[in-house]
Amino acid sequence: MGLEAVGDLALHIILRKLGAEESARAACVSKRLRASASEDPLWSHFCAQDLHLSQPLDPHGNLAPSFKASYGLWRESFSMYPWSLVKRAKRCWAKITNWLSLHFPEAHSSLNKGASEADIQHLETQLKVKLPLPTRILYRFHDGQDLHDSLLGLIGGYSFYDHLVNVSLLPLHQIVLETKHVMPELGFSATPDYIVVASSSSTYSQKLFFLNCTTGQLYVGTANLLPDAEMLPCVPNALLNSVHDHNGDQQQDGMLLWLEEHCRRLENGIIRLREQEAMRSISQFPEESPLCSTAVTNGVQVSIFATLCISWKLC
Repeated sequence: MGLEAVGDLALHIILRKLGAEESARAACVSKRLRASASEDPLWSHFCAQDLHLSQPLDPHGNLAPSFKASYGLWRESFSMYPWSLVKRAKRCWAKITNWLSLHFPEAHSSLNKGASEADIQHLETQLKVKLPLPTRILYRFHDGQDLHDSLLGLIGGYSFYDHLVNVSLLPLHQIVLETKHVMPELGFSATPDYIVVASSSSTYSQKLFFLNCTTGQLYVGTANLLPDAEMLPCVPNALLNSVHDHNGDQQQDGMLLWLEEHCRRLENGIIRLREQEAMRSISQFPEESPLCSTAVTNGVQVSIFATLCISWKLC
């Protein structure tokens, strides 16, 4: 029995399992398949599955005529990138923004709209770098944060004694300014591979994250950053893969891997919001086992965790 003889419901289920790309191909086979593959409930499923959209929105947030049109506009807007990587980056941002909207809406409102290809190319021209593909796509969805409030950092931080760190994801224009200011001080001006992608407010203890645009590794500066240009990698080098390859389907750089792990920890309650002096912020202190232990002694509950603070030096 051919597909032409299959009932409408069964055909709909088959097309759902085929996915968006194969359904679009099936639409070229016959008028019957074209009609079934054009039904908006089918493309509503694909938009939710691939793009985490509950409404038919285009990449700019505008309402599209249908879910099918919406999906097509997304494919067109990101046609220069591997689609599997676009879906992965969109899934990462969708999880982050969902968590922020539920638990930390003031930080959610600090996220900027996505950068354009022209914005990204301007940064690359100014800094003489080529951004890794995953980072380019991440910035197409959100161009960092509005830095008006120093405690709303997406990456968060920690505090102890008089040491306070809270890290925000920088917008592209700020990356240019910070990189041009910081890198010559570190003696890296002759090798323009590194850019500053995240930082804490200079009002508190400064912490900087660097992206190596050639390898895709994400680094964090230590307390010896200025005297010795000392940095530590944020993810294992073995996980970095094909950061400039447009033809593969397994591209991942330090930025994408780190944000995915950060999101996982937020969703699972491993790291949480903390309130200090009526201000809330994301704390990087772990609060779930095995990274945190809790005990009650004489009626007092005490939580213990070990955190390597590489940006603080005991004098």
